[in-house]
Amino acid sequence: MANKTKNAIGIIVVIMMVVVVWSIIDIQGKEKYNNQGLKEYQKGNYDLAIKNFNKAIELNPNNAISYHNRGLAYFKTGSKYTPEGRASLENAISDLGRAIELKPDYVEAYYHRGLAHIEFIHFYDSPFTQTQNERFDKALNDFNKALELDGTFYLAYAGMGNAHDRYGKFNEAVEWHNKALDNENKILQKWGNEALSAIYYSRGRAHQRVENPQAIQDYETSLKYDPNLDTTLGHLASIYVSTGKYDDALELYDRSVRLKEKKAELGLWDFHTWDGRGQCYSKLGEYDKAIQDLNKAIEVGHRPILPGYLYLGKTYLAMGDDSKAGEYFEKVTGICTNTLGKIDKGEHVWVYPSEDYALYNIRGLAYVELEEYDKAISDFEKAIELGPKEFPRGHAYYPVEGRKNIGIVYSRMRDKEKSEQFYQEALSIAEKQGLSFTKKEIEGLLQLLNK
Repeated sequence: MANKTKNAIGIIVVIMMVVVVWSIIDIQGKEKYNNQGLKEYQKGNYDLAIKNFNKAIELNPNNAISYHNRGLAYFKTGSKYTPEGRASLENAISDLGRAIELKPDYVEAYYHRGLAHIEFIHFYDSPFTQTQNERFDKALNDFNKALELDGTFYLAYAGMGNAHDRYGKFNEAVEWHNKALDNENKILQKWGNEALSAIYYSRGRAHQRVENPQAIQDYETSLKYDPNLDTTLGHLASIYVSTGKYDDALELYDRSVRLKEKKAELGLWDFHTWDGRGQCYSKLGEYDKAIQDLNKAIEVGHRPILPGYLYLGKTYLAMGDDSKAGEYFEKVTGICTNTLGKIDKGEHVWVYPSEDYALYNIRGLAYVELEEYDKAISDFEKAIELGPKEFPRGHAYYPVEGRKNIGIVYSRMRDKEKSEQFYQEALSIAEKQGLSFTKKEIEGLLQLLNK
């Protein structure tokens, strides 16, 4: 770990939507408000940190470090998903830019401004707008400038990797993370275990996007360097769930829950931990625990979490409470029906998931449980039609996912021939795309079908 001081917040590694602070730059100076801002920042009290940095800047408007620190505090409160969050990111970019104006060789400010720019980008949004493409280019320019000023600032390679990951260029992302990890020992010596853990996580995430099993090894290495990197715990657990290793997933989710329970405030995506653990409990027949966790996920998410509602329905169905199960399945179909098309009209959608292809898919899954098979098939066909074709996104590649789900419908209808047809179509695409986890899942469905 780098030496800690009282005056400048150090490097931040962006792990998709999560930020990890892991060193503090050694400088001189003992400004009262800057010091207090740092203390509040390290406790996660970012609004209080900003107030103290405001005062520090009032007293010394030419201090680049105070602008840098306030920029990082704004960054920690930022998100592309809300107007307030976007405003915070813009404030972060402005403050980091001001720090660079005052100190043109401020390597860390270039690096952090690059991270702030890529927060506005996510491959879910492609095709990108001109503004998003410009932000991507600005991020690359900032990371390149950091390397130009300091060729040993290897974290900028990881920044490049994260930028390409968010832009949907997963192979390029891996190559940039490889460049960073070519300097593994130097990163370890200069920035410590947490930095190296974060970079292995980031490369693993890029591998997971395209279902490359190398993701598992990267996540395991990440946890070797930092057993408490929460994002690694969650993503490795999600792979274990997709491959049927529910007990292994539970152990990781338990660790993640313990970490989240210590947080002063839960983040926008923290619901995934309880949602994932609840699904595991449901599949293992521990229904009371499943219900508790799935309700917690919905509470933490502060918006309709459709997978949580779907699995609550499945859990009550497994318990024999058909009426309660039906309520949740109908809740899913109702929310999806009311939400479809709103994003295309430019309306803000506060529901998870929110993309039309994902909504059709999850509504189709609810229709399967309601035994409304024609509606389910129609929805899965729409998911195939609307889903991105150029690369996998998130946790599903819809040309495969839709066909697999249609195969499940026909299996429920006891039409073995059509079920096998769609499973084979899905399997063929999964093989061509190299989707190893999905391929394994479909092979298991085919085995069940042919028993």
